[in-house]
Amino acid sequence: MPLSRERNSLMQITYQWVDGLGPVILVRYKKRQFYLCICHHRKDRSIWFFGLEKIFCARCCGIISGLIIGIPLRFLGVTFPISVSLILIIPLIVDGITQLFECRESNNVFRVISGFLFGIGCICVRSIS
Repeated sequence: MPLSRERNSLMQITYQWVDGLGPVILVRYKKRQFYLCICHHRKDRSIWFFGLEKIFCARCCGIISGLIIGIPLRFLGVTFPISVSLILIIPLIVDGITQLFECRESNNVFRVISGFLFGIGCICVRSIS
């Protein structure tokens, strides 16, 4: 069931579920369509909450958890130097690349942990200016 919000007569934003792809945001602008994929939602990489696996994969759950924890930390003034933030982001990049090139198969625990560190690292990076 798509949820829709029409900005004006030229633009329409819709949230919908696409089988095999998962939740997407569809943006229609004039005669063009853009799909923004939120999560791939593979059943073997999803975390089940009370039988509801159609939420997010393990990595996205970790990223969202890291963002949820990181946002209040940022408002409290907690920041990390860029070097620390990069160290927090690296496990997710390494995990994703090694899986992409089939060097190894990750597990959901590592996906959640690397996603959590990534979320914290993205939010708590100290601005360069």
